Formats: sequence, structure tokens, C-alpha cells
Amino acid sequence: MSLEMEQRIAKLEQEMKDLRHELDGLKRQQPVEKTSAMSAKKSMVDQFAPKPAQNLKPNSNLEPKPKIMTNPEKKVQPQRTLEEHIMWALPKLFMVILVMGVLWGLKLVSDYGYLSDMVKIILAYALSLALAAIAYVLERKKIGSSAITISLYGGAFIVGILTTAASAILYEILGLTMALVIAVVYIGYGIVISYVKKNEVLTIFVAFTSLLLPYLLEYMEFSPVIILIYVVVLFMMLQFVIHQHKQKLALYIATFFSVLAVSIIAFMNHDNRVVFAIGFLVVLTIFYTSWCRLYNAESKLKYIHVGLQFSLGAFSLLLLNFIIRPIEYSEALLLIVVSLFAALAGYGYKQKWQEAFDSAVTLAFITLCNTLLVMNLPGGVDQLLIPFITFAGVMMSLRLRASMMKVVGSFSFTITLALNFIIHEPTPFFSIDHVSLIMPGIYLLIIYVYARRPKETLTSFEKFMKEMFMVDIVAVITAGYFLSYIGKLDGIYFAGAGNIPHLTYMILALLFTGSLLVPTKYKGRALTPVLSVFFVFFTVILEIIPYNMQGVEWLNIVTRIVYIAVIVAIMIDLLMKGRIYQIYQEQIEKLLDLIVSAGVVLTMISIWGLIYQLSYNMLLDWKLSIAFSTITLFLTASISLWLSTVRNLRTLRLTGFVILVIAFIKLIFFDLSALDLLIRAVLFISIGGIGMLLSGRLLRR
Repeated sequence: MSLEMEQRIAKLEQEMKDLRHELDGLKRQQPVEKTSAMSAKKSMVDQFAPKPAQNLKPNSNLEPKPKIMTNPEKKVQPQRTLEEHIMWALPKLFMVILVMGVLWGLKLVSDYGYLSDMVKIILAYALSLALAAIAYVLERKKIGSSAITISLYGGAFIVGILTTAASAILYEILGLTMALVIAVVYIGYGIVISYVKKNEVLTIFVAFTSLLLPYLLEYMEFSPVIILIYVVVLFMMLQFVIHQHKQKLALYIATFFSVLAVSIIAFMNHDNRVVFAIGFLVVLTIFYTSWCRLYNAESKLKYIHVGLQFSLGAFSLLLLNFIIRPIEYSEALLLIVVSLFAALAGYGYKQKWQEAFDSAVTLAFITLCNTLLVMNLPGGVDQLLIPFITFAGVMMSLRLRASMMKVVGSFSFTITLALNFIIHEPTPFFSIDHVSLIMPGIYLLIIYVYARRPKETLTSFEKFMKEMFMVDIVAVITAGYFLSYIGKLDGIYFAGAGNIPHLTYMILALLFTGSLLVPTKYKGRALTPVLSVFFVFFTVILEIIPYNMQGVEWLNIVTRIVYIAVIVAIMIDLLMKGRIYQIYQEQIEKLLDLIVSAGVVLTMISIWGLIYQLSYNMLLDWKLSIAFSTITLFLTASISLWLSTVRNLRTLRLTGFVILVIAFIKLIFFDLSALDLLIRAVLFISIGGIGMLLSGRLLRR
């Protein structure tokens, strides 16, 4: 310990002793004075108290260390209300109206012959300079709000650009080179004003208006390469404003119009497509570089920004395909795009941006598939790749939970799915066309399984989709696509002379039965009701309308047997309180009587259809078919009455009595005249035995 420090410590100890003596003297004073004095001296003690020895370091000269601020609290900016947003937007709207009114007024004056074209142009430029001057004066004198001054600055920019275009194209007063120079000056003025005023709306408007100039340059017959350089340089200059003031929306809009401008100029010029493609890639590279600098992984809007980034990437890839179509070895340019997205994915992985990484990987994969499409691959590969590319976009939108990506991706996938199903046929059976029909069904199943995974919290868009039963509708669409595919197989391989889709009927019955056995949380809320409606509808069509189906005999018979087995199995499960009963217990307990009664009637009708089908195919004598149909009526009535007694089902009991009456009417008025003596005897013996057995059962109850 140094000598100077020892002296300081000794001095502090002496002061402490003096303070203690003073405190002892003050204890004899009045209580109020005593309390105030002790508080004052205590603060002095705290001020001059020595630090512990371990905190006193040599050669420190007891200089106070600067205070380190850790995690300073950010000032929360008050959010503007809707009314305030409207009030800020009104000056800009009125400025546009004012400018248009002035321009139309000048045209009206010119039409009446009061002003020449030269005077109009001079007045328009004077108006532009006057608006800028008024804005400057108001800002210096602090008169009016910033919204007014920004609107005036923007109005000056609008008038200047429009006047330059009119003077060069409409009136041909200015030469093309001079008009270009003036337009560039105004664009520089707009960028500077945007940088100084820090207003994103102004930046967006300057970007939008400035990127309209390429079409003016095209009209002026400038070199396409010069126009391309102009777009790229302008986009780069806008990045200084965007980066400085964190204007993310301006970045997206400027990127959209930049890639659109490059694409349109490239479409209008068939030469130098390679140069335009390279310029396009430069714009895309600048965008993703800026996006990485502005992206905030902690933002609540990160999914929206990732969705916009993905959408712009997919849109740019689409435009790039049109640009590079005439270029030989165009796949090399697409591989550069793959490298760009791979670099973005690597940067996102390094920064631990999971959403950005997923988006970039998907874009890289889609671009790689797109590269395969433009290569000389065997025919039919594109039929598999195009649906897969749209499927990857939907999966990424679900992975990122990005609302806009979901809408765009789902629309693209739906259109691709419909066209794919219309174009391709499952023939020959082992072919790319057939696989192209199967794969979209698998994609739909994967989308449904992934979409219904549980989530801790739901976004507003996801809540809306849940209320609209969208995930449940996806389950219905998946089942519908599968049945439609089976229908195509039917039409080519199984449908007979009557063009009846036997296989589709059977698959529908089995699918309906399977949906009954699966809990609602797995299959959704809409699948079983929809399938039940179609099952009943096809049962009625199958059994009532065409009694005798044409075509392959065994298929007709098997189809009817399948429907009978399904209906009987469902009724047995409900009556025995099996799996289906347990899944739908709350609903079935109220509707059990009606469901069983309907099932009994459908079963009876289905057995009738099977009997007449066997008779039509000459597998059963027509007289025996009449007898078996009557026996079916009596058996159905007997079973209905017995079950209604056992289960106490009133509707089923009434159904049994009605069927019994119908059976007696048929027996007396139809069967006696149609049957010979032997069959009549056997029929009556059978019916009598059934009746006696039923009576004994009922009386025993």
C-alpha cells in the first residue's frame, strides 16, 4: 500500500471519530432536532465511509471509475391512433389532388389558346420550385406540421418529374439528353429529401416514381444497357436512405418495382438478355444484403418480413425464368441464384435466424428444381417437379406460419393441382403420368398432417382460418382428390358397360367406415359428415335406382356386398357400444333410435338389390328371388321388433310394424299368384317359423 493511500485512510478515520463525537452531543437536544440531525450526519457517514480493504487497489489514485450503463431502457414511442394516421395522410392526399388540379388547369388554359407550350412548361417548373421553397420557409420558421412540409417537398418532386416527361415526350420542347439530366436532378433531389426528412412514405413515392423513368428512357430510345445501369444505380442509392432510417416497407416496394423494371425492359429488348439477367441478379443480391441488415429476429413481425422476403424471391425467380428462356446454358444463371440463396441460408444459420434459414433453404431447393426443369432431362420430369415446387412453397409457409405465404402458396398449389389432374391420366399404369396423379394426393396428406399439428398460440390469421374450418376442409379435399383418382382408375380399368364406378363406390364405403373409427382430433370435424352424406347418397343410387347394374358381374355383386357389410357392421358397433359408439357417444345417445332404424331400412333395401342383381345375372331363379325378397321383409320386421324390445327403441318398433305390414301385403297380393306350389309351401313354412320364433321372443319379454 502506497504512502499517499495510508494518509488518506488515516484522514478518513479521524473524520469518523469527529463525527461520532458530534453525534453524541446531538443526542442531548430535542427529539425533533435530534432526528433531523442524525439523518444528516448519517448521510455524511455514508459519504465519507471507507471502502473495504479488498476494494482498494494500489496505483488507483482513488479516481472514480466511469459508470457503465447496462441495458439502458428504451424510450417507448407512443403509438399513433387511427385518427392520427388519417390526419397525417390527408396532407399528402390533398397535395396530389392539388398537383393534378394545377396540371389540368394548365392544360385547360392551353386548350383555349391562352398559353403556349413553352409557357406551360415554365409555369410548371416554377410551381415545382415554389412548392419546395414554401416547404423550406415553413420549416425554417417552424410554421405548420411536418406532414405539411413533407407533402410540399413531395409535391415539388411530382410536378418536376411530370413536367420533365411532358416537355420531352408530349411537347418535344426539351431535348432527350436535357430531359434526362433534369429528371436525374429531380431524382437526386427526391433521394436527398427522403434521407433528410426520414419519412418512409416519401421514400416509397420517390422510389416508385423514379423507377417509372426506365419506360421513359425506353421511349427515348436510349441504350437498354444504360437503362439497366440506371435501375441498378438508383436501387443502390435508395439503400442509403433505407438503411439509415430502417425503412423495411420501402425496401420491399423498391425491390418489387426494380425487378419489374428490369424484366419489362428485358422483354422489350431481345438482345443482351445475358446482361439483363446479370443486372437482375445484382438487384436481387442488393435486396438480400439489405434485408439481412434490417432483419430483426426479435421482432413480432418477423414472420411477415420472412414471408415478404420469400414471396419476392419466388416472384423474382419467376421473372428470371422468362428473361433467361432464350439464353443458351441458362441453367448456369440459375445455379448462381442457388448459390445466392445458399449464402443467405448460411448467414441465417450463423445468426441463428431459424425462420430466415428455412426460407432461404426452401428458395434454394425450389431454384435447384427449377434448374432441373430448364435442363435437357428426360420427358415427364417437369410433370413431377412443378407440383413438388408449389408443394414446397406451401410447406414453408406452414413452417414459418407466414399468412401471405400461405395464401399465395395455397393458390399456386391449387391451380397446379387442378391442371395436373385434368391433364394426366393413369395410363399406362407404370408411367410418369400415373405417378404425377398419385404424388399430389400424397402432398395433400402431408400438408394436412403438418397443418393440424398443435400450436401453443395462434396468430390472428390462424384463428380466422380455424373459425373457417380450413384445416378440416383440407382433410375433405384430400379425401376428395383420392376418390377422384380412384374414379379415373375406374373409368379406364374397371368401369363396365353401364359406366358405373364400382371401385369408387367400394373405396367410398371403406373410407367412410375408416373415418368413423378415427377420433375427430385426427380426421377433422368435416370429413365424416361429408363422407356420410355421399355414402347415403350412393347407397340410394346403388340400391334403388339401378336395380340391375351392367358390366362385370362379380364387381356388381361385390360392390353390393361391401355396402351391406358396412351398414351391418356400423349398426352392430352402435348396439354393442363399440368403438364408433364411444367416439360419438354424446351424439349417438340422442339419435341411436333413428340411426338404427335407418340402418335397418338401408340394409333391407341393399339385400333386395343383391337378390335382384343375382337374378339379373341368372345366378338365381326369378321365382326364388321373389321368395327371398319376401323372406327378407319378414326377417327385417322380426329383427326390428326384437331389437326394439331389447333396446327399448320406439322408432325401430314402429319401423318393424310397418315393414311387417308391407311383407303381408306383398305375400298375399303378389307372391301367391307369382309362385308355384312348391316354392309357395317352402315360403309359407319359412315365414311361419320366423313368425313363431319372433312371437315367442316377444312374449317372453
